[in-house]
Amino acid sequence: MKYLILFILLLFAFSFLCANIIVPGPYANELMWIDGTWYLELKEHYLTYPTLQDCYIFNNEGFSYFNGVGFPSYNPLVVTIDDLYDPLQLNSSGDEIEMGWDEAFNTSCHILFGDSTYCMAPLTGESLVRIAFGHPTLPFTGYRYCRDNSPTLYFSNDDEGFTGTFCGSVTGPGGDPVGGAVIEYYPWDGEYQIVTDLVGEFSKELYTVRYDIQVIFEEVTYIDTTICVAPDSVTTMNFILPITSVIPSLSILKKAELNVFPNPFNPSTNISFDIPIPMDEIEIEIFNSKDQNVKLHFDHTK
Repeated sequence: MKYLILFILLLFAFSFLCANIIVPGPYANELMWIDGTWYLELKEHYLTYPTLQDCYIFNNEGFSYFNGVGFPSYNPLVVTIDDLYDPLQLNSSGDEIEMGWDEAFNTSCHILFGDSTYCMAPLTGESLVRIAFGHPTLPFTGYRYCRDNSPTLYFSNDDEGFTGTFCGSVTGPGGDPVGGAVIEYYPWDGEYQIVTDLVGEFSKELYTVRYDIQVIFEEVTYIDTTICVAPDSVTTMNFILPITSVIPSLSILKKAELNVFPNPFNPSTNISFDIPIPMDEIEIEIFNSKDQNVKLHFDHTK
């Protein structure tokens, strides 16, 4: 009996899905303004090439249907104000743009950019390109639009022009480097953390959007701010934490490279390491497999 009930439920669910099919339509791949005229590049999810019949676009200014322009068989489709029944202007300094269909297609274009969101407005000669942002721990992918200084309208996006470098340092009030500080950023790009090295410095290439930044040391958040990463540029931030101890955390010390020679050894070996901390400020102990403290001899000259 239970199998019959399960079969009926599955049949009902399948019938419901078939009656309410949502097919993803074309999506906005790139947006650009040239001499004051906007160009919106659309790409198709599948191998079919529908027209934009019954497709509409709306933004902060208004609403309009497309006039039925169709997709070419091999290239992306680029639409402009001339492809709308009503002349709808898109604001290049910040806008919220969506597309939708009256029939089976769901909304497949949502471009939100400007001062109040993570996506920034493009400068002259730049475009906005659709980039996938992955969650660092979950199988989740979202899309945002990055500033690109090498537009590729009518072609697939290249791999240039929509990243920049975020770098800098983390120090204490006296300028002492803070190694092992964690810099968390959002939106994620598949990762979400940058860790300063033993001299308190960091560097990472990021997509060109606005990021929320938190600077954390020993699980305490000291700084909460935002940064903007521009195409092919360097965004430098020097963070000063109000802490008295700037000894690198255990997490960064674990990454210190140790050289042991000979290995295996009997009865002695040489262990070399390089830590940018005065030796009189650290304590090193080594234990053998019997949990016995091994006698050490330091040579600070090497």
